[in-house]
Amino acid sequence: MDITAAAIATLISSSVATIVTLLINKKNEVKNLNDQLDDIIKIAIQYPYLESPSFTQTWNANKENDEEKYLRYENYCTLLFNYLERLCKFYKFDKLKIEKFMNIKDWVRIHKDCWQNPSIPFENNDGYCESFKKLVESYLK
Repeated sequence: MDITAAAIATLISSSVATIVTLLINKKNEVKNLNDQLDDIIKIAIQYPYLESPSFTQTWNANKENDEEKYLRYENYCTLLFNYLERLCKFYKFDKLKIEKFMNIKDWVRIHKDCWQNPSIPFENNDGYCESFKKLVESYLK
């Protein structure tokens, strides 16, 4: 079977197009992660108590409370941990890459009570992949 110049050119062109597509997709994923992070920060600016240790430390005592700020806080934590899991998956759970992108340790630590004691038992245990749960727990030791 003879390989013609046209076949070789088609193969090279196809390979280059695939590589370019992969690079564009990765760049779009990073932009999407940045946009999501900006949205979370905007929520924290609008409701600054969500990031206040004096508030977050009251979670356990008030998680059964139907007060709006505690309901908001739980939803905020869910949004935050869902985002962090997506981020960790993107970086294939490489701590160095994740920590270069953002300060994940402090974020996990400030919201540890909500992580460790969700209002719905086993929610975090059942809702996140093993690699993410191990990563979060490594920051809480």
